[in-house]
Amino acid sequence: AVERVLADEKVGTCPMLDFVGDVRQFVVEQENGKNRRTVPAVERTVAANDFYDYYSWSSHTGFEEQQTSIMFLYRDLNHPDELSFFWIHGIDEGAKPGQSQGSARVNGLITGVPSGTKIAQRDDDSGEWDWTSSTTPGVLTHKGPHLGGKWTFDQNTDGGAVNGLPVDEKWELKIEAEFIKGINKWFFYFGDGSAPQQLDPKEPVYLHPVVTTVDLGVAPYPDVAGPQTFCTLVTSTHKGDELAIRFKWGDGTPDTVVKKKEGELACAEHVFCGPVSDSCGGTVPRQVRVVV
Repeated sequence: AVERVLADEKVGTCPMLDFVGDVRQFVVEQENGKNRRTVPAVERTVAANDFYDYYSWSSHTGFEEQQTSIMFLYRDLNHPDELSFFWIHGIDEGAKPGQSQGSARVNGLITGVPSGTKIAQRDDDSGEWDWTSSTTPGVLTHKGPHLGGKWTFDQNTDGGAVNGLPVDEKWELKIEAEFIKGINKWFFYFGDGSAPQQLDPKEPVYLHPVVTTVDLGVAPYPDVAGPQTFCTLVTSTHKGDELAIRFKWGDGTPDTVVKKKEGELACAEHVFCGPVSDSCGGTVPRQVRVVV
C-alpha cells in the first residue's frame, strides 16, 4: 500500500486542519447566490502554462468545447501553494471529432485581482489578454489592476491564464463577460469530477477561496466544528483500473473508502471536533492518512 499524510491535527485546541500539498475548497457563484458551488480546483503535476498546452493558436486542456466558454482554478501539485485561473473560449480545429468552432467574439473583465498575480499564458497575445485600468469589458489599457480580454477567433480557441493567486488569503474575483458572437454556453469546471456548473452569461461570476480564521485564544475548545473536506490526486501505474482510496482519520472512527481511477481526485469529508462542550480528544497529535 502507498500511504500519504494529508494533514496533522493539533488535538487540544481543535483548530481547522491545515492542508499539506493537497486541495483546498473554493466558491463560485453569481448574483444573490445563484449557481453557487463549493468545490476543489483542478489539480495536476505540471505547471499552469504546460497544462494550458498552447500551440496552433489554441489551448489543449481537454476541457474545451465548441461554442463554449469555460473557466476553472488550477493547482500544480509540484508547487501546491501556487493557484492559477484559466478562462478559455472555443476549441481547436480537430481537437475533438465532430467539433468545429466558428467565428466568435468575446469581451471580458476581471476585477478584484490580488496583488502578485501574473499572466501565465496569453491566447494569443497582449492585444487580447492583458492588464487594464478600465472597468469596461474588452477595453485594454495594458496597465492597471484589472484583467481584460478582447478575443476574436475562428476554428481555434482564445483566452488566457494567470497564476500567483493566494491560496489561503481572502480575495474575490468578479468576472464579467460579453459573448458577442459564436459562444452560447458558459461553464465553470471543477477538480472533483463533478459536472461543470453552467453559468448565466448575462450576470457576473464571483470566485473566492474558502478561508477560515481560527481564534486560538478561545479556551478550551473553540467552536469551529464542521465537516472538513480532504482530497488527493490518484496516481497509479494501473491505468484505467478503479482503485480503493482509504482515508484513515486516526481518531477512532471508521475509515472512509472512495473508489476512483488513476488521474481522478478522491475526496472525503470528516468531522473531528464537536461543539464547545465536547472534550475533543487528548493531547496526542493525530494525522490524516490516505492509503491506496
